[in-house]
Amino acid sequence: MKKQLSAISLLAGTAIGSGMLSLPLVLAKYGLLFGCAMMIAFIWVAYFSSIIRSELNIYSQSDFSLKDVGTYFSGKIASQIGSVSLKLLSYSLIAAYLHGLASLLNVFLTVDLKCLIVLISAITILLLYFSNSLISKINKALFICLISVFILVTLGMLLKSGLGELKIPGAQKLSLDSFTLALPIIFTSFGFQGSLHSLTKFVNNDRNIIKKACLFGSIIPAIVYILWLCSTILIIYNNDPALFGKMTHGDIEISEMIMCLSHISNLPYLKNMFWIISLLALLTSIIGVGIALFDEWNRTIGKVPSALITILPSAIVAICVPNAFIKILGVSGMILAVLAIFLPTFLYFKMLKKHKEIVISFPKKCGIVTLVIVGIAIFIAGLL
Repeated sequence: MKKQLSAISLLAGTAIGSGMLSLPLVLAKYGLLFGCAMMIAFIWVAYFSSIIRSELNIYSQSDFSLKDVGTYFSGKIASQIGSVSLKLLSYSLIAAYLHGLASLLNVFLTVDLKCLIVLISAITILLLYFSNSLISKINKALFICLISVFILVTLGMLLKSGLGELKIPGAQKLSLDSFTLALPIIFTSFGFQGSLHSLTKFVNNDRNIIKKACLFGSIIPAIVYILWLCSTILIIYNNDPALFGKMTHGDIEISEMIMCLSHISNLPYLKNMFWIISLLALLTSIIGVGIALFDEWNRTIGKVPSALITILPSAIVAICVPNAFIKILGVSGMILAVLAIFLPTFLYFKMLKKHKEIVISFPKKCGIVTLVIVGIAIFIAGLL
C-alpha cells in the first residue's frame, strides 16, 4: 500500500502545477459546467495514454525512457523523434514557466520583467548544478506546501463567498479559436507521461500498481483543477465582471487574475495565500521539468554546460515572446501529443509484432483509435 501511494503521488505531483494558473484563463469562456466537463473528459485521455506508454516498459522489462524504448522496439528514427520531442517540450514548458513566474514577481518588485526572467534563470541554473537528491527534496517539500495552501485557499474562498448566492457563468459565444487554445493547454496540464519510466522502475513493473497509479494519477489532478477552476471563476465572475470579460477574450496575464482574487478577498491570510499558491505551482513545475532535461544533457556533457543549455534557450524565448505563458503552453500541448500519444501508439504496435502472444481486446482497440483521433485534434489545435 505504501508503494502504491508513493506511485500515485509521483504521477499526481508531476501533473499538478502550472495548470492551476492556465486553466481558469483558457476555460473562462466555456462557462463552469462545460469547462468542468472538458476536464473530466481529459481524465480518460491522460489515463489511457499513460497505460499505453507504461506497457512499453512492462513488456520490455525495463525502466527505459521513451528514447530508449524507441530504440528497443523500432530503431534509431523512433529514438531520435522521442529525444527531440522531449527536449522541445521541456524547453517550451520552461520558457512558459519562467515568463509566468516573472510576471507574478513583477507585481511586487519594481524590476523590469525581462530582468526578472534573467534573475530567475540564473537562480534555476544554480539549483540544477546541485545534486539531484537535494533538488528532489526541495521539490517534494514545495509540492507538499502547494497542496496544503491549495486546500486552505479553496476552502477559504468557497466558505467566504456563500455558494447559495453565487451566479454560475454560462458558455460564451464559442469559435474554432476557442478550442484550438484550450485543447493543448488542458492536455499539458495532465502531462505526467514523462515520469512513467521512473514509475515502472519504482514498482518493479508491477502491472496492478501501475494501472492504479495511472488511474488515480489522472483523477487527483482533475479534482484539484476542477475545484480551483470553480473557485476562481465563481469568485471573479460574481465580484469583477469586467475582469471576467477580459478572461473570456484572453486579454489577461496571470498576475492580473491573482491580483484580482487577492483584492476580492477580505481575509488577510487569503490575500497572501493566492500569491504563494501561484509561485509554488510555477516553482514546482520549473524544477520538475528542469531536472529531467538537465539529466538528459548531463549524460553527454558536464554539469555546468548542462545547467546552462537547460535554461538559457528557454530564457531567450520567454524574454522575446509577449504573453509567453499561455502562447507557449499551447505549443507544448502539440509536442506532448507526439510524446504521449503518437509515438507510444506507434511503438505499441511495433511491440505487438515482437510479442505475438499479446492479445488486445476490441474495446482497447477502439480506445487506441479514439486516443489517436484526440491526439490529432490536439496537434492541429497547437498548429493553429
